[in-house]
This record gives sequence, structure tokens and C-alpha cells, in this order.
Amino acid sequence: MTTDHSLARCPHFGDCGGCKSQDVPYEEQIAAKSTALGELFADFWTDPIPVAPSPDLWHYRNKIDPAFSRMRYPEPPPADFVRETVLGYKKKGQWYWPLDIDECHIGPEGASALFQATRAWYQEKGIRAWDNRSKDGILRYLLVRDGKRSGKKMVVLITHEGELDCVPFVELAQSVYGATSVYRGIFTGRSDVATAERLELLAGDPYITETLHVPDGDGGIRALDFRISPLSFFQTNPMATEHLYGAIRAHVRELEPPSLYDLYGGAGGIAFSCSDLVEKVWSVEEVEPATEDGRYNAEVNGISNVEFITAKTETYLVNQRPDGLAEGATVILDPPRSALHPKAIKRLMEFQPENIIYVSCNPKLLARELVILSEVYDLASLEAFDLFPHTPHVEALTVLRKR
Repeated sequence: MTTDHSLARCPHFGDCGGCKSQDVPYEEQIAAKSTALGELFADFWTDPIPVAPSPDLWHYRNKIDPAFSRMRYPEPPPADFVRETVLGYKKKGQWYWPLDIDECHIGPEGASALFQATRAWYQEKGIRAWDNRSKDGILRYLLVRDGKRSGKKMVVLITHEGELDCVPFVELAQSVYGATSVYRGIFTGRSDVATAERLELLAGDPYITETLHVPDGDGGIRALDFRISPLSFFQTNPMATEHLYGAIRAHVRELEPPSLYDLYGGAGGIAFSCSDLVEKVWSVEEVEPATEDGRYNAEVNGISNVEFITAKTETYLVNQRPDGLAEGATVILDPPRSALHPKAIKRLMEFQPENIIYVSCNPKLLARELVILSEVYDLASLEAFDLFPHTPHVEALTVLRKR
């Protein structure tokens, strides 16, 4: 690939592990992803694999979660040295090495100013990052979300438990970032993830909103409104997601199933995109705030044939009746990066639905799972959508038909 460092907008490019190809022309990024997918799925698919480009190349993400960490140094400081707090991501290829980040050109618009204001706040107040080893400090993550079409913005300050004057933080989040929703989240676990055991609304609305314009297949759009709560899953590149959901809808139209199982359904994006094409949709999602959002979103959009079930997909499938799923139903899978749980694959192979539509953000694991699935299914379609410009990641979409 051609590299040109002048194409990289971010001053942290090369150090930050987030973007790896800002210095590559976007057309070449797309071509490289198509080639990599072709090599990955060569045992299952011989045709070229098209990759639909993202409509937006910068500030396309609607969610980021930089971490508060203790500074690391090339030479370890004395044991009594007070290491300064940094806010940012991890160094490229070194997950244990935090970087202090001033800008992020793929995150929500305005997040860079929020980074700088937040850093000034905790430095002035002497507030430190939580350290799992020394068990001191309090700051853990800065979760930032926005609605691309609504303009709504959410900030969640995730901390360890303890006293903290959040009033100055609320003021800076509203004035610098324009936050319409500000939360404090409390997380006391050891995991290195941006989540919370308890949430406290500090100011503004409890949710932000987003609208997706999904192509309906007849030259029009299916406009869908969503509310998004702090910990709910929603695709991070909504403008590119519209095209992905439009492609899923087109496959459902072609297959004409009487019903759908939307497994790993989140807040209902895929279910709502296809709900008018079938009699019934069962949407299964283990994160309760997401299913709560889904029920609310269904009412807002006037959709009455989607049932939301809060459960792990593998648990839901294991608990289904022995004769399997509803007759003729198509299964849609959109699992996290860890892909399908072995129990879920086993159960699907027992039920053997006529068709499976599989959305994968980790094509390497999808290729591994196809070794099992291809015992029963043929690949009828394989394409991809670039939801992650300037990174090696891509969203694959395949249709599996039972032989």
C-alpha cells in the first residue's frame, strides 16, 4: 500500500493503537480489506468480496471510552514517586502503556476539547486515576457518546466509589462539549472495561437519541428513531450502519421468512429494519439497558411485532424447546468480537434453521466458525462494510443456506 504521512490528521498517529492506516489513501484501505477478506475466506468463497466504504472518514464514531491511567516511564521511578494521571488510549502494540491523548479524529466531534478541559480539571483539583495495585485514586474512564443526526451528546465519568465533587466536571462537559446528558458511573471491579455497576444522572436528559435512515429496497428509506442509554450497545458508525442494515433488509426480503430471530440484538436496530417484512421478530440481548431501550424504541417507532428478551444467546438457545425454533424462521447473528459461544453454535447446528444471516465484526473468528457451519450450510452471499476507517477492522455480512 502507498503511505503518505501527510494524510494522517492526528498528531498521535503512529503512537496510538487506535488508527493504523491514516497515512494510506482511503481507496487503498478499502482494496486492502477486500484482499485480506478474499485470502481469509478462500476455502469458502472464490468471488471478489466487495467492501462498501464508510460515508464519513473522520469523526464517524458515536462512542469512545478513553481511560484514566497512571503514567508509565521508560525507566521505573522510585517507589514513592507520585505518577501523574493521563487520559487517553494505549500505545500501539503495547496494551499496558497508556498515552496522554489531546485529539481523536475518529471520535465524536468536540471530544478533543473535552479531553483537554477534563485534564485541566483533574490536574487542578489533584484528582488521580484509580490504580488496581495500590488501591488509591478514583478516575477510571471517560465515556463519550453522540447522536449524529440528533446532535445530542452524552458524557459518563466512570470512577471508583468514593467522594467526588462532580459539579465542576458537569459544567465543563456542558460548556466545552455541549453535553445534553451527564452521568457519573461507579465501577469497583478489576476488569479493564468502561462499564458501571451504578449510574447517577448528574445533569440533563437520561438518554440521547439517534435516527437511522435505512434503505427500504424500493428507493425510499425506513426512518427509525432510537434512544440510547449510557451502557446500551449501538453500532459505532451509524452512517455506515444504515447501509449494512439496508443489505440485511434486502436479504430478508429475498428469503421471505415468516419470522426472525435477532440474536445479540442490542437495542433493536436490525429487528426494526426488517420488522415490516415478517410476522414476528424475537430479539435476544444480554445487556438489560439495551433491551429496555429496545422496548421503548419499538413503541416510538410504532412497531408491535418485536419481542425483546434479556438473556445470553447461548442460554436462550439451550432453553428452547427440543423441536427447535419457529418453523421457517431465519436466524440473524450479530455477536461481539468474541464471536459465537460454543454452546450457541452447537445448538444452531442441532436446530438447523433454513437460513442464517451472519454479521461479524471479527471475520477471522467467522472463518473459523464456518468450518463447523459449512458442514450443513453453503455460503450464498459474502460482502463487507467498512464501519472502521483507518483501522484494519471491517464488518462482514454473509448469508448461509442449508443444503
